[in-house]
Amino acid sequence: MKYKKLISPGIILLLALSQLFAQKQRPPLTFKSGDWLETGIRVRNFSRNSDYNLSVRYEVSNKLPDGNLAFKVTIERMRLKYADAENNWWGYDSYYPKYMENRKKNLSKQIYEITTNRNGKISKVTVLSAAQKFNFSLISVKTNASFQKEAFSSESIFPAVQVKKVSETIIGCLISGKAMPKTLHLSASNDIVNAIYKSASFTLPTNAVIKGHITNITPIDTIYEFGRKIFKFNKDGSFKADVLIDLTASQMWVMGQFDEYKTFNVYLEPFDTLIVTADRLDFDNTVSFSGNAAAKAGLAKELRPIFNNQWVNESKYRDKTLAEFLTFQQQGLKQFNEVLHKYANRVSTELINDYKANFRITQAGTKLEFFTHNRKGIKPKMTLNDFPINYFVSIDTLPVSMNNSEGGLHYIWYMDWLLSYKKTKLGMMRNNQQGFYTDFATAMASFDGHPLYFTLYNSFREELHKSDLDNTERLKNYYEDFINNCGDTTLTNRIKALWAQARLWAPGNPSPIKKFFLKDGSTLDLAKFKGKPLVLIVNNNHPDILKGYFDLIEKQKASQIHFVIVQGFASNWDIDQQLKELPNVTFVELSDDRNNQKNFDLYYQQTKVFTFNSDFRVISGYLIDEYGGQVADKAEAHQAMQELIKKAIDSSEMTKEQKASLINTIGWSVGSALLASIGIFLIYRVRLTNLRKKTLLNNKIKGLEIKAIRSQMNPHFMFNALNSIQSLINNHQYKEANVYLEKFALLMRRVLNNSEKSFVTLSDELDAITLYCELEQLRFNFKFDIEVSPEVNTQLMEIPGMIIQPLVENSILHGLAQKGDAGRLTIHISCDQRYLKIVIKDNGTGLKENITDGNKSFGLKLLKERLILLSTDGNVGNLDLNSNLGGNESGVTAVLTIPID
Repeated sequence: MKYKKLISPGIILLLALSQLFAQKQRPPLTFKSGDWLETGIRVRNFSRNSDYNLSVRYEVSNKLPDGNLAFKVTIERMRLKYADAENNWWGYDSYYPKYMENRKKNLSKQIYEITTNRNGKISKVTVLSAAQKFNFSLISVKTNASFQKEAFSSESIFPAVQVKKVSETIIGCLISGKAMPKTLHLSASNDIVNAIYKSASFTLPTNAVIKGHITNITPIDTIYEFGRKIFKFNKDGSFKADVLIDLTASQMWVMGQFDEYKTFNVYLEPFDTLIVTADRLDFDNTVSFSGNAAAKAGLAKELRPIFNNQWVNESKYRDKTLAEFLTFQQQGLKQFNEVLHKYANRVSTELINDYKANFRITQAGTKLEFFTHNRKGIKPKMTLNDFPINYFVSIDTLPVSMNNSEGGLHYIWYMDWLLSYKKTKLGMMRNNQQGFYTDFATAMASFDGHPLYFTLYNSFREELHKSDLDNTERLKNYYEDFINNCGDTTLTNRIKALWAQARLWAPGNPSPIKKFFLKDGSTLDLAKFKGKPLVLIVNNNHPDILKGYFDLIEKQKASQIHFVIVQGFASNWDIDQQLKELPNVTFVELSDDRNNQKNFDLYYQQTKVFTFNSDFRVISGYLIDEYGGQVADKAEAHQAMQELIKKAIDSSEMTKEQKASLINTIGWSVGSALLASIGIFLIYRVRLTNLRKKTLLNNKIKGLEIKAIRSQMNPHFMFNALNSIQSLINNHQYKEANVYLEKFALLMRRVLNNSEKSFVTLSDELDAITLYCELEQLRFNFKFDIEVSPEVNTQLMEIPGMIIQPLVENSILHGLAQKGDAGRLTIHISCDQRYLKIVIKDNGTGLKENITDGNKSFGLKLLKERLILLSTDGNVGNLDLNSNLGGNESGVTAVLTIPID
């Protein structure tokens, strides 16, 4: 009774203080249907040493005509702990309940419906769904305390009367615009309640302030980050951020660029104010704090280098002896305790205890890493018996369940090393027993709560990452149990996504990977390798790791199987070039940006091998995992690779079942063929008629080609050419005569060589035209130019031989012959998907003079006949002749359009 009398004034004082530190009043909020709010509610009772943390979600399910509101209130998570009379701590976390195999569905949640008036006053509370009863488990160091057999209900933890009282305050403050009180006192139970807003579908009021001034900021220092939100500095370096703080959360303040970050950590609480001053040029030594959160920030600043020094990222302890290492830890513990003693009366006992728990995890993790480091390899430096028994006491007696450091970097690594240590103690590391099943058995025997679920989550993640579908199928029951037991959607959603991705790689499925994004900015479309079995090797390791498989790849026949090697690490090694030279290998480098790469992920120092059949469907996969520069089992990996290749090659051969299916298909096909014989006969008759027509057409084409060849070289030109050569010789211009004669011979040789060919490459045709124009230049002294658009591939594109020459000859003889130096001839070649376009333009005498020339008309007639014969499938060739009309321009433009495939 005396205790109750003493606590009442304290409550009154807390309530008074809450008004002093209350937030500024904000505009009232009008709720609408669909609005939601997530809150954190902490209920403590100091008389019974209980500490209950609840995550509660409010959602407006209905807005009634009279203005009343119906809220659906869901207790998303209960994180409960209390101490018994013997100071044994018991706990329960609804996210991580007692693990039950063959659980068919998730645990239900406690759900209420509350009805409020427009001011937030609650008139009705109804239970919509009751959560299953649960048991508390021992979370402190194990003693002889008996296991809690009493089953508790959610109603006994957070009864409806408390739901009503707390909810009225939370909703009423939002509706009225008043600040949330720092504490609530539930007089009937002596419970102290702290409630905070976490997130909502509308803008929430803030509950803490961090502000200050940083001198000597640079123009690039325009922003800073706090609590994963970005804020802006003022121009003079001052800043202020109104923030929303959780009940127990460490926040990081960061400014600066990568590798030059200026940062500090602090545990801010609701209604805290932190004032920061520092010089950017010497941030770590000049940063100072004031405000009611100054002590918490100062404590974090002084502890940070101690944590960093004791954490495993500092590798200096690895070469120490066991005695030196233990001394190193004792010195760290001494420094840690000295700082805590300095701040003992300036920060809360709860914060001190959180740091103690985190530091114990840090040192225990370092101990485990030291233990693992000295026992790895074929010949370990130390055995388990070399470590004294008391070495592991701080590890074996360290409670990690219900710890506020869950999810932190030190905690995550500690749990990884702790699992390895537990496997060693249980004798499960013998005979190289690794993998999910070993992890599962160890975790079930060693852990409860979050450590158990977090360990299983990591094991699932690593196992599903291997893309080994046979093993994935065996995990199905374990997977379903994990999903149905775990209430933490952060873990389950990730595992669901990995499971779905792993299922994409089931044998027989189409390849989940369609293309790779490469380092040079291009893409590799894997569909182009369809048609023969394929082995895909994606290497996120040093290229030299592939040396062990070079001989195996080299001896495979290119006709039977192809290898695609995608290198995702630093390249330009010797093995790269050796692999590139193999005829059955396509070697490419993966882009550094992996964000666009779907349905595939690969960790550092890992190599994945996949095989596909000729239809580009999955056969199997294998993960080659390397640690410390060595593959764990080279012989096993080599054997696995050999089996994968054999399975891929065998996939192109029919099995007995496939042969039986083929025979059955052939039987049906023969029957169908007999029924279709009449149709085939009729088709044969039609085809025979078409073949006769085609033969006649080919004969006509051959005759026209002969005519075209005969008309290619104008006899008048040949006479003039030889006459010009004779004239040069008579005038003792032997050098010019030799040049003329050489070019004339080259041209004649090209014509004769191509005389038996229906088509020649465009490059050969242009070479002949160039020689022809150069010969005519010796007679008429004009200038010519040949332009080819970039999209035209002259080496691959084919056209009828000497089809351009008649047009060029007409331009020279009948347009440019009288122009002398002023004569200009331009040949421009371009193309689209269906046609090759050749434009021949001169500045000669014009079309009227040319049109009367019978010789030219005969050449054009032959050219047009050839175009008609080239026209197929609706693609029609054409020749247009037009006088140049623009800008007083003389001459003729001939446009020759040739259909192409």
